[in-house]
Amino acid sequence: MRVGLDARGLNTQFVRGMGEYLNMLIAEVGRRHEIAWHCYGNRPDLPFHRPPGGEIVRVALTDIRGHRFHSWEQLALPLAARRDRLDLLHCTMTTLPVWQPVPTIVTIHDTIQWNTGEDMAPGFYRDRLIPRAYANCRAIITISDSSRRDILRHWPRLADKLHVIHHGIDDTYLTGDAGSASATLRQVAGDRPYLLFVGGAAPRKRLGWTIELFQELGRADIALAAVGVPGAAHESFRAAIPPAWRDNVAFLPFVPETEMPALYQNALAVLYPTLYEGFGLPAVKAQAVGTPILLSAVGSLAELVGPTTIVLPTDDRGAWREACRATVERRLAGPAPDPASRLWARQFSLDRTAEAHWQVYRQAAGWIGG
Repeated sequence: MRVGLDARGLNTQFVRGMGEYLNMLIAEVGRRHEIAWHCYGNRPDLPFHRPPGGEIVRVALTDIRGHRFHSWEQLALPLAARRDRLDLLHCTMTTLPVWQPVPTIVTIHDTIQWNTGEDMAPGFYRDRLIPRAYANCRAIITISDSSRRDILRHWPRLADKLHVIHHGIDDTYLTGDAGSASATLRQVAGDRPYLLFVGGAAPRKRLGWTIELFQELGRADIALAAVGVPGAAHESFRAAIPPAWRDNVAFLPFVPETEMPALYQNALAVLYPTLYEGFGLPAVKAQAVGTPILLSAVGSLAELVGPTTIVLPTDDRGAWREACRATVERRLAGPAPDPASRLWARQFSLDRTAEAHWQVYRQAAGWIGG
C-alpha cells in the first residue's frame, strides 16, 4: 500500500509528540505490513528525522508561498498525493486539505483550538474550512474517548467515521530496567533525587504552578526536573523563581527519546497538573516504568488512572502538597517500581496501536490485500 504522511512532525529541529506519533506509524505499522511510505514536509531548511524501520520511498520537503492561507497544506500536499498516486493520504496533525484527490484520513489529537483558541486563531480556516475537510475525509482517528466526545460536541455528524485508537508506548518502558538516570539530567541537576515535570510552557500545563508547589515542599535535598519546555521560555520561568531555589529547578534541554524511560523510572514521582490533554502519554509512560504520577482526572486523564496514579483536585494546592510530600518520603525510603502498574500499562502496547491503524488504513483505502 502506498501511504502518504503529513510528516511535518519529523521535518523539524527536534522530534516531539507529533514526531513520536509519526515514528510509531512508520516503524511499527510498516514493520507489520507492506507499506511504501511517502513523507511530506514544508521546511527544506530543517532536517528530516528518518525513524528506524519502515520503507520510506520518498521524502519531499517543499516550501510554498502563502503561509497565511495554509497553501502548503491546502494545495501542495494534495497535489503531491495525486502526483505520487497514493492509495491513502494520512494527515497526522489534526488539520487536512479540503480538496482530497486520493482517499484521505486525519488524526485529530484534540480540540484545544476550538475549545480555547490556544493553537489556532478563530476565523474562516478554523471554523469553516477545516470542518468541511473533516466532512470530506474517509475516516478520522482520535486518541481517547474524551477527544471523541469533544469532537462530537463540535461536529456530531462525524460519528460514523470516528475511530478511537489510544497511543502506544515502546517496549523499553514495559520491560525490565530502563537503566541509570538520564545523562542529560545529570549534566544539569547532578545526582540529587528529583521530581519530574513533563509538559510545555502553555498555561494549561501549569509549569509555574508546579514550581510554586515544589518550593512549598521545602525540600532543598531534592530537585525538580522540567522536560519539554521550549528553550526560549527557560529564562522567563527561571527569573520567577526565588534565588534560593533556582539551583533546585533544572530546565532540561531537548532530551532524546532513548533517555526518557530512565528519566521516568528514576524519578521520585511525576507531577502532571495539566488542565487538558487529548491523551496524556506521560501518565502511561510513568506507570509503565512503575513510577507514581500525580494528576487530576480531567478529560482524557480519567481514562489513564492506574495503580500508581494519585488523583487530586485540580486547584487544591494543599492536597497536592501533602500527597507530594508523602510520595517523596515513601520513594526515598525505597523507590522500587510497582509491578501492578507495569502490568496495567501493557494495554497500551505498540502492537495494539499499530494494528488498529492498519485496519483503518485498509478500510479507508478500500484495499483488500494483506
